[in-house]
Amino acid sequence: TVPIASEVSTQSTGVVEAKAGGGSATLSMAYAGARFAFALLQAMNGAKNVVECSYVESDVTDMQFFSTPLLLGPNGVEQNLGMGTLIDFEQEALEKMKPELTGSIEKGIKFANQ
Repeated sequence: TVPIASEVSTQSTGVVEAKAGGGSATLSMAYAGARFAFALLQAMNGAKNVVECSYVESDVTDMQFFSTPLLLGPNGVEQNLGMGTLIDFEQEALEKMKPELTGSIEKGIKFANQ
């Protein structure tokens, strides 16, 4: 694997370990949510070229939902900017994670429809 990819993928565990069991990476998720909300509000108020990543319903992959950069505007998501060209390592990682992500998507849809 690429060293930085391994490091990034294990950071939530690193946060939990650093907090000695006293919490989780929730602050990181809260920051990401706040950042997206602020960007969306800016775009809806007329700011141009506002781009943020978010996990949305998408046709970028064969999975129903995926996280990609989105161009935001007055009406919310104006354009899904997609993933661009993946290198072999990225394509292999995408293929490996599809079964787990697809299962999580199915669980989420089932939960939302209850």
